[in-house]
Amino acid sequence: MDNHLSLEHSKDGAAHQIWLGDFNRHHPYWDDPRDSRLFTDAAMAAAESLIEVVAKAGLELALPSSIPTHCHNVTKCWTRLDHVFITDASTDEVIACNALTEHRGINTDHIPILMELNLGIAINEIKPILNFRDVDWDEFCKMLA
Repeated sequence: MDNHLSLEHSKDGAAHQIWLGDFNRHHPYWDDPRDSRLFTDAAMAAAESLIEVVAKAGLELALPSSIPTHCHNVTKCWTRLDHVFITDASTDEVIACNALTEHRGINTDHIPILMELNLGIAINEIKPILNFRDVDWDEFCKMLA
């Protein structure tokens, strides 16, 4: 895993976490299931290990399945090696998550992923503070009686 980001706690108290990067794993869940050359026994075992770890951490795919993120330099076939996983509590904060194939750099095989999150800060309502020094005590005593 290349990168890990942990943000402050969400509204319900769970921590926001994002795992992203080149996981270098192929699986029919995110790659094209028709591309059977990717799904060797060793590749499937490695992918299953990743899926187990991600599930235990309570993460889900933020970048939708079937979006390619890698173009093989020799075969020119598109696959999905890069992933963005996010905690269940944070999935509602994802506005967009997409691979930008048009921004592939020269002599690069991976492409950038753009993720937009709603990380707005809730603003607390300012409540007036009562000041006992400003009380008209004569009036207060009359009302109290």
